[in-house]
Amino acid sequence: MARQIQTALALALGISFLLLGCLERKEHILVKEDATVVIEANFSTESINELLEGDAIPSIQAGWLTEDSVEEDDEGKKTFHIKAQGFFPPDVDLPQNYAALDDINPDVYLQFPTTLKIEQRDDGTYYHFYRKYERRSWAHLEILKQQLLNDPLKELEGKDLKDLAKNDRTKLLKAFVDFESAKLVTFARKAFLEVMPDLPQDHWLYVHQSMNQFKNNLNYDRLLTLMEIQDKQERDEALEEEAEQWELAVINRLRKALKEHCYLGGSQIKIFMQRYYWHSRYYKITEDLGDDNFEITVQMPGEIVVSNANSVRGNEATWKFDGTQIRDRDLEIMVTSRLNN
Repeated sequence: MARQIQTALALALGISFLLLGCLERKEHILVKEDATVVIEANFSTESINELLEGDAIPSIQAGWLTEDSVEEDDEGKKTFHIKAQGFFPPDVDLPQNYAALDDINPDVYLQFPTTLKIEQRDDGTYYHFYRKYERRSWAHLEILKQQLLNDPLKELEGKDLKDLAKNDRTKLLKAFVDFESAKLVTFARKAFLEVMPDLPQDHWLYVHQSMNQFKNNLNYDRLLTLMEIQDKQERDEALEEEAEQWELAVINRLRKALKEHCYLGGSQIKIFMQRYYWHSRYYKITEDLGDDNFEITVQMPGEIVVSNANSVRGNEATWKFDGTQIRDRDLEIMVTSRLNN
């Protein structure tokens, strides 16, 4: 939440902050005749945060062999790389995600169930490789973003944000806060339906009302004053602290409302908050995946007879897509090859 509010403040005043960057994701998947599968995954980005935060990437903790490297050009610009290899014998399931083996929430990350089936026919041995990148819910919050954020931004199209009057800056800042507040309410609602699906609706409405009212506690004059601090590090630290304090206050208000209006005890509130944070994390990862580029190449035994790949060269099929293509819809990778008897 601190990052979102800080970004909102930055955009409201025309100042840029360092955000997660684009991640280039390339996989080469080798399918052998004996059904052994070797996966080599390469991840590259100009932002180290992209590798440390967001979606899970292959790691030693997830059973991969990994190698890290940093490339620096003549201008000092760095590109961070992670190369990973995974070996999967015929009797071992292929990966469904990149989560570490001890991760308590592996389902929050990008899911891509992967299978290999072998079929004997009269004219040869058929290998059917299948992977599905499962849809990630996005449309609801995108509609909220359009209503609460994009429309106010359009009113300022063509204007230099740094030259806006204080009232216009405050109006824009409030639009960002409205969207951030709506996101928090959305996560809380999803958790509510999972933990207390049979509770009468008025209990939720009191929680909703309590959360909605609290956004008015933000001191916009103070935030705008903090944005005018000349020293960047000092400014960033001040804004981060302010955002974190506001988020903590919202969470405390949510906990209090659950106790007062839903009569939840400590253990029940803990379960609720676990689901709340799951949905918050899920959205952040989905958002970060939007500018990731994927290139998946599958090398099959024998001759490729059919696939839905973007291109096929010899016994290799390649798919290229970006993270927006798995928002609210599944994306399937399918290729079948034949090895003559």
